[in-house]
Amino acid sequence: MLRRIVVVRRQESLAAAWRARSFATAGTTLDRLSVSGMHVDEQYPPVRLTGRAAATAERPAARGFNYGTGLSQQSVFVVRALFDDQEAIERLKRERGGEVAGVFADPAVAPFERPYCGARAVGSTTDVAAGLGLAALRKAGYTGRNVRVAIVDTGIDGRQVPVAGGWGPVTGYVPGSQDPDHGTMCAFDARIAAPQAKIYDYALLQSTGSSWTAFLSDGIAAFADLKAMIEAKPGPLVVNNSWGMFDRTEDAPIGSPENYSANAEHPFNQMVSSLVAAGADVFFAAGNCGAQCPDGRCGSGDTGPGASIHGANSHPEVVTVAAVTVSHKRLGYSSQGPGGLYSRKPDIAAYSHFKGSGVYTADGGTSAACPVAAGVCAALRQKGKGRRLTPAQMKGVLQRSAIDLQGDGWDYELGYGVISAKAALKALQAG
Repeated sequence: MLRRIVVVRRQESLAAAWRARSFATAGTTLDRLSVSGMHVDEQYPPVRLTGRAAATAERPAARGFNYGTGLSQQSVFVVRALFDDQEAIERLKRERGGEVAGVFADPAVAPFERPYCGARAVGSTTDVAAGLGLAALRKAGYTGRNVRVAIVDTGIDGRQVPVAGGWGPVTGYVPGSQDPDHGTMCAFDARIAAPQAKIYDYALLQSTGSSWTAFLSDGIAAFADLKAMIEAKPGPLVVNNSWGMFDRTEDAPIGSPENYSANAEHPFNQMVSSLVAAGADVFFAAGNCGAQCPDGRCGSGDTGPGASIHGANSHPEVVTVAAVTVSHKRLGYSSQGPGGLYSRKPDIAAYSHFKGSGVYTADGGTSAACPVAAGVCAALRQKGKGRRLTPAQMKGVLQRSAIDLQGDGWDYELGYGVISAKAALKALQAG
């Protein structure tokens, strides 16, 4: 069976299902849409898809669905389906072309959680705070107070990190109800720089017993909910994503209209653009498939330079975060550019592999680096000029003020260098 994301042109029953976050009202419409060999997933309510194509210079040629072809941003919805084979997918395109705008890969995604290159922690949160220069932020009154930070992850233990709300792919999920695990670590690490931020628990990744996983279609649902949040209440929103795709055999081949890893027109990549356009600062971990000591889940052709930062983790409009120790040594598992969607990845690096939340021996992986950087952004968003910047402008501030360890201005391992809260604040105040 082949699992796919199907983009369907607007029908009122789909819009009603999205508003209710329920499949029920869409059932009859989707029954009519189905063809032989197609099985719509009734556990996945239709999701309203909005998108904004990245700048032409920053994306590959369109390989499938494109919002520039006359489709309104409000006119399409995503459903999830299983197909018996590729012929069933082609049959859907042939027989329902007037209703179906595109069919895309729906690969599995998982957290970048495990500490590699040695499990022993290097430093602690005190060292992280010193390296970031947080004393300068505190002196100026920047704590991230009331700035929303969404941790899109495995869920959060609200006893350890209080949460202000959230979302889950399973009906009835209570934000903050998970036992401490990867999501709790990420929330803890975001609060190193932004201890007064409002944490939102977006429990995308669900336990399968021995591991945490989700499908990219679940990511679309999470991001659609985040988009609805910022539309309903504009204002600073920082979104942390310490997860991604490890193995491209889960994806359609590059060049296929169904591809995710290098296709800016994939619905999830479009959804990311839409959320950034709405004003959110979106952070993605670079990944743990660096050449020196990659995660064992990385595909055989998915490690090292040019093969380890895929899809939204390489999106031109997000901040892609690599990992270093507090002693400014690159961690060998940190994925290396060029990226699949945009070559100049990662953007910056941040601290990881330190003693922190207590969930693991070390808060490790690019999983920890990403929320450390997101927390700095949240702190800077609290007030003044930092509150008024666009996401692209804030990204530029973080890049320009980073500590350049290599002396070359930018590189495929650490981007512009290690994030510095002190230097970023100085850049804001000077600008």
